[in-house]
Amino acid sequence: MNHSLRNWAGSIVRANDGDVGTVEQLYFDDLTWSVRYMAVNTGGRRPGRHVLISLAALGKPDWEKRAFPVNLTVAQVRTSPQKDLGNAVSRQHEVDLHKHYAWPVYWSGGFYVPTGYAPALALSTGDTRATGASTSGVRKVESHLHSTGDVMDGGVHAIDGNIGQVEDVVVDDETWGIRYFIVNTRKWLSERRVPVSPKWVTKVDWTGKKVFVDLSQEAVKGSPEFDPSKPVSPDYESKLLVHLQKPDVAEWVVFKLHVLPHAKVYVAGTFNNWDPASIQLEDNGKGVYTATVLLPQGRHEYKFIVNGDWINGPDRTERTPNPFGTTNNVIVIGRAANHKAHLHTFPRQLRDEARPLWRTPMGV
Repeated sequence: MNHSLRNWAGSIVRANDGDVGTVEQLYFDDLTWSVRYMAVNTGGRRPGRHVLISLAALGKPDWEKRAFPVNLTVAQVRTSPQKDLGNAVSRQHEVDLHKHYAWPVYWSGGFYVPTGYAPALALSTGDTRATGASTSGVRKVESHLHSTGDVMDGGVHAIDGNIGQVEDVVVDDETWGIRYFIVNTRKWLSERRVPVSPKWVTKVDWTGKKVFVDLSQEAVKGSPEFDPSKPVSPDYESKLLVHLQKPDVAEWVVFKLHVLPHAKVYVAGTFNNWDPASIQLEDNGKGVYTATVLLPQGRHEYKFIVNGDWINGPDRTERTPNPFGTTNNVIVIGRAANHKAHLHTFPRQLRDEARPLWRTPMGV
């Protein structure tokens, strides 16, 4: 279900042995727009010490009582690294935080984007965060963390002018991705709210708190009426997408495989011209290998490469025969797909599948 930031701010954070503070804001990465941390004020009603708590520690929220249980102790939170909300979150701070709590890291797998289909925030005008060769049609990029405070009350600009300010942020409590910004158009139209998806964002001026979107003023003006007191329903979303003529664009897919530690693991498919060396899954030190890839809408075939051996992933997705007498895994991105469309993950390599199925790259 979708929940607004107003349902988060001020909520009690409840450890295993007592309350530890209240939620002030959320931190998300600017590539997948996934929420990574809650910023918690441990000083109660007074401004006090702030700490970050990963959603990895979050239990099931009680939305009615505005309580967020976390699988931590009060002592753990009180001794965790302190966060100055006025400064950006450094990777070193995250490393210290994850060491303190022994949390798994989310950034170890790297982020990969097909050339020509990059999110504007990552690869637009002079952005130097993209690295690696693009001969396979894929580039590796880095993500940065930003807070909801970096966009709240910020201006929102359509392709032909200003349309309003960010009034709220809507989060999907299953994927923990930012689903919409709620834009108040009161300075441009009469009092009116319009949900705007991060998928339509072309650029963000984080310093100036300006969000630029691939929408026209006319499209926003004629969008279906939205009631901010109610969740964004599937029926409303359908009407909004039809009105804005916004097709599915892309989804971040987390390719994950469990194999023996210290292996060399890659994924190859139609999205990178079956290049066996352009997308590497990184080891977390415990035999879990991951890479996060932005896949355009449509049907994609793929296989994993483990120490030079091409194998199928053990997930239960569709498979299709290939000319080499084996099969390729298939994933479909878009509203027609029969899966959750955000940060999909693929599970453990089964023991009976830990054998090479073929050694010749497909598509060549």
